[in-house]
Amino acid sequence: MPASPPPRRTGSTRLNARLLALAIGVACVLSMLMLLDPIETGIRVLRDKIRSHPASGSVVVVALDDRSLAEIGEAPWPHAAVATMLTRLTAAGARRVEIDLDLSAGRSAGDASLPVAMRAAQGRVILPARFAVDHVTGQPSYMRPPASLARFATIANTNIWVQRGGNVWYMPYAVSSQGAVLPSLAALLGGVAGQPGDLYPIDYAIDLRSIPVISAADIVAGRWRPADVAGKDVLIGQTSSASQRYFAPGYGLAPGIFVHAVAIETLRGGRPVALGWPWTIAFAALVAGLFLFARHRAAARTVLAAGALMLLIVPIVLERFHIFTAITPGLSLLAIVAGARLWTNFRRSYQARGTTNPISGLPNLQALRQAAIVSTNTVVMARILNFAEALTALPPDSERDMVNQIVKRLGFGAGGATIYHSDDGIFLWLDDGSDTEGLSDQLGALHALFRSPVIVADRLVDLSISFGLDNDRSRTVMQRVSSALVAADRAASEGQRWMTYDPAALEDAEWRMSLLARLDQAIDNGEIWLAYQPKIALDTGRIVGVEALARWTHPDKGDIPPIQFIAAAERSGRIDRLTAHVLDTAVATAAMINRTYRGFSVAVNLSPRLLDRPDLAAMVEEVLARHRLPGHLLCLEVTETMAMVDQEKALLNLKSLSALGVQLSIDDYGTGFSTLEYLRMIPAGEIKIDRSFISMLEKSQSDRIMVHSTIQLAHSLGRKVVAEGVETAATLNELKLMQCDYVQGYFTGRPNPLPVLVDLLRNRRMEQAA
Repeated sequence: MPASPPPRRTGSTRLNARLLALAIGVACVLSMLMLLDPIETGIRVLRDKIRSHPASGSVVVVALDDRSLAEIGEAPWPHAAVATMLTRLTAAGARRVEIDLDLSAGRSAGDASLPVAMRAAQGRVILPARFAVDHVTGQPSYMRPPASLARFATIANTNIWVQRGGNVWYMPYAVSSQGAVLPSLAALLGGVAGQPGDLYPIDYAIDLRSIPVISAADIVAGRWRPADVAGKDVLIGQTSSASQRYFAPGYGLAPGIFVHAVAIETLRGGRPVALGWPWTIAFAALVAGLFLFARHRAAARTVLAAGALMLLIVPIVLERFHIFTAITPGLSLLAIVAGARLWTNFRRSYQARGTTNPISGLPNLQALRQAAIVSTNTVVMARILNFAEALTALPPDSERDMVNQIVKRLGFGAGGATIYHSDDGIFLWLDDGSDTEGLSDQLGALHALFRSPVIVADRLVDLSISFGLDNDRSRTVMQRVSSALVAADRAASEGQRWMTYDPAALEDAEWRMSLLARLDQAIDNGEIWLAYQPKIALDTGRIVGVEALARWTHPDKGDIPPIQFIAAAERSGRIDRLTAHVLDTAVATAAMINRTYRGFSVAVNLSPRLLDRPDLAAMVEEVLARHRLPGHLLCLEVTETMAMVDQEKALLNLKSLSALGVQLSIDDYGTGFSTLEYLRMIPAGEIKIDRSFISMLEKSQSDRIMVHSTIQLAHSLGRKVVAEGVETAATLNELKLMQCDYVQGYFTGRPNPLPVLVDLLRNRRMEQAA
């Protein structure tokens, strides 16, 4: 196999080098700005939990807890009480005692017991010194123990370093205070010296909760075991609920004395080494370079995974040897490089997409485009109008079987020509165009053939098809493909089996292609309005509700057929906003009418595309609450084939809507594949028999039997029945004899704008009152 051309290899190398440099720069910036600190904190806390072990017990905390304050009194404590504790602790053999308390005069004026006790401790006492910085002036203020006590003790700094975000990760070895260098308490007791300003990491793998604690009240009262402090360092400090607390990562807020204790334990394990983040950047850059410049994808992925794994695991090992490091800069560098490579590969894959449809194995439009056919043939477009809806009614992985059956049927009319398969149920071929009449007969025969359902996964699937032709040989094939698709859509909208594209209709084609964008504008401009068709109760003849139907009146085009814009919104997955608009308007109308006519309901068609939407029930509940309409006065109509979707999300949404009190109606009943199990499973209170059966009641005995048996079945299951498409008085009388519950149709009431509906309700009310 010949080698790749040098220019391409060089270009790829330069691109990878730029990507690596960019990733290094971004990772460094993120680290210097400390934007990765929250993630770093979480990872380090996790490592600490993995390495968690108890404290050595060589440091004991004598706690001024709530019980001590209750028994002895609020701080500051009298020097006599502190002296008692110090004397008893040193007598018990405490190695050193740090008194982290306020020892200013106050209540202890004239009390000499504490100096005496400190003198007797013979240099084993440590007293705190700290400073605070005024946030306004920036001036420090220093707090040191009284000179009368300081001469008998060692002075140590007890400031706690709080990082951005409130975490305490580091402590200083020493600080400069008023011209003198003071060791930190942890450095002094941990036996590790350092320069002022140098910080070391605290090892929170040492379980803060395992540090031995004795209540100060027990020391004063003699309720303790002296052996618990023999040979150990003792820290006396505030732990009451009112004491100042700091955020110890992995433990939450903790009294400062415990932070000092863990810091001492850390230093007693050895001098910690903080590697920082530059080494992880360097290591990650090496791994990223190997990943970017590797010749084989498998090797590149292995290198990347191994590098990321090492960044996660190696710090756990290093921290056992008191070596601490930050890893998120390195991980972010690897993530940037991997993400960029993934995006690049995706774009290349998309741009170099194959010329074969992965479902059918047929050539796709890309193959037709690359073929650069210059032909005088007629472009024949076949569009399966309910392709997406049919797929939703089938089990997963059934698309290939359905497509193959569609292709077999189209093959009878293609006359051996190559069939090209695009997406969403679109197929096309090139006819030689020599026999126009013969082509017309072929398309008519194909249309008749598709009236018989296909069998997929043991289910009958009705497919609706339309055909479009383009004979304009002055344009390219790809231009004519688009024109044929426009013709197929127009044939469907006008109820024709096929149509030929009219070049003079180019302006209208542009309108149709921009239909969805115009639909959004139409909603904003108030061009979308609702027509309301009355729903009549057959037992009383009263109007009990309406069905809300979307209508579009364009200022230039006039009335746009619903089948055009609703079907387009369905196919493109942009039905959400239209449905929300219709639902909000319809519920508002029902709420308004119910102020005068109680119990008046409104029905809204629910798109199949919305049934798996997780916030569907919440959206409906919010609309009902906003307009203060009871849920039982809203009916959502779902098509029968849509409701057959075997998906848990769909059923959960239907049950959630039913739980809100919303009424559910199975629309177009009889056109799908109903079973008793289906009727039992769907929580619908109403069945709506499709108009195709109602219109044939007077002519077809089989349709009459089907309608009658459906009404009886529905009633036996406790469901109401609506007959739609009632056009004549004879049909209405027949439905009354069958004890149908409700009817809709032009004979009982056409869809009308809201003002006409209001007038109709007012007139009906006046007639009934008369």
